[in-house]
Amino acid sequence: MQLTRRGWNNVIIIGVLAFIAVIQLPELLRTRLATTAPSIVSSTVIPLFTSDRVLLQLILPQVTLQHSEAGWQSQPPIAVDIATFIAHWQTLQGTKVTAKQLLALKKQLLIPYTIEAWLVGYSQPQRITAYQLAHFWLLNNGAGQWLAVTVDSDFLFPPLSSKR
Repeated sequence: MQLTRRGWNNVIIIGVLAFIAVIQLPELLRTRLATTAPSIVSSTVIPLFTSDRVLLQLILPQVTLQHSEAGWQSQPPIAVDIATFIAHWQTLQGTKVTAKQLLALKKQLLIPYTIEAWLVGYSQPQRITAYQLAHFWLLNNGAGQWLAVTVDSDFLFPPLSSKR
């Protein structure tokens, strides 16, 4: 196949354009996806407790749960398995709420619930503030981060046992 000088120039031009397109393609895809799905890019799921923190005692508004040598105990007794309930709290995660979103929700934050989580190896509890909204709970993890958590209220605050 014999190409003329003009033919070779066209091959070089097409090759350079293809090279530029290949180099720019990842950035182009990233910007296109970011503008079409901003909620996916901006939402961040974070845990309430970091993985190295282990609950020793959990003080809820109506219940105190404490770990002892005999296992988990509740005062007053609760209607659910205590170890399972604590495991739910230990692995609780939520979507990070931005300052702008928090400002929009401020008017809906009426009755705060205060929770104290005593952790192994710490002399002070992690104080958690919780607000119940229409479709989710808003939790402050004590480190200034707000989390939106979609769970039933029994998941956070267990029903009391009918037998005493």
